[in-house]
Amino acid sequence: MAQEEQEGVYSKVNVHFKLITDRIIREVNNPEINQTLIRISGYDLQIDYNLQYLKSVEDIEAACNGIAQLFREDIMRVLLERNKQSE
Repeated sequence: MAQEEQEGVYSKVNVHFKLITDRIIREVNNPEINQTLIRISGYDLQIDYNLQYLKSVEDIEAACNGIAQLFREDIMRVLLERNKQSE
């Protein structure tokens, strides 16, 4: 069976960016060296807390430890990838 080629019809696509002031930025800074260690930014940055399960200090500490572990794993992944590239 012969393949038929179709010509695509493309229309012009307009992309609209929000103002820089609409961007949400969260940073972790080290005041001893006056440097940003981690920056999280985006135009649709949403942080949702499941308050149904965050009712005690222990619950909040567990959630914070989970966030720390999440970032620990991601930082290690980035470092390992960068080290592989430099070899």
